[in-house]
Amino acid sequence: MKEGLKSYSSYQVAALRMILAGLSLLLFLKKEWLLKSKKDTKYFAISGILGSGVPAFLFTAAQTKIASSLAGALNGLTPLFALLVGVLFLGVQFNKYKLFGVILGLLGAFLLIFHEGVNLQLYHTSLIVLATLCYGINVNIIKHKLGNYPPIFVAAYPLLIVGVLCMIILYFIGFEFNFNMSQNIKSFGAIVILSIAGTAISLVLFNKLIQKTTAVFASSVTYLIPIVALFWGFIDHERITFLQVVGLGCILVAIWLIRKEKSVYKEESLIK
Repeated sequence: MKEGLKSYSSYQVAALRMILAGLSLLLFLKKEWLLKSKKDTKYFAISGILGSGVPAFLFTAAQTKIASSLAGALNGLTPLFALLVGVLFLGVQFNKYKLFGVILGLLGAFLLIFHEGVNLQLYHTSLIVLATLCYGINVNIIKHKLGNYPPIFVAAYPLLIVGVLCMIILYFIGFEFNFNMSQNIKSFGAIVILSIAGTAISLVLFNKLIQKTTAVFASSVTYLIPIVALFWGFIDHERITFLQVVGLGCILVAIWLIRKEKSVYKEESLIK
């Protein structure tokens, strides 16, 4: 996203990302699954919009002002929102371990957002938080409403829906590609990689993980994203503050608490 934004607007990067991601999985839209999925079309549409479309625009808009390392670190909030959505709307049990995890995770997010110098960028960091809320909702939709479909279809169909919408958006905002500008070529190449590897392929793998585990467990693998994001941010000479590291640590411990509580209760029941 950061490389793509060097030549294109945030809207262009997001729209092109969704279009290319949808096209890359087009061959996997089998007719028989399309016919079977008619009754769940609304869930596929919601999944595409909340799980891919809206976050794509929110992330690129945010990264026009904030570092990619901070954007990636805030992505660690996804499992917390996945849990909250499950508790509020799907009857997921809420106990003291999960409560501590949510509080600690929110504290971590607070430290990431309000680290030194980011006060003027509060609006843009809030866009990332909103995107992770969308991810949290989408994880629960995939787990509870689309679990009977192949993971690759659960990725391809929503991306197709969003891709068509983004074609309309790109038509109105315009898009030009200049083969004579090296940065233009690099930016376009970065968007292609983002679309295929960072969206289409990763979404298929993530959907498979959601179906094989729980929504909270699957979304908790996003704790790797903040670590990788901070690492690449450091490599790209972005400034990493002490409060960012502390905030990231809080989020990681929070996710550990959310995942750990099940094994703790099992041990307690065995002791009893």
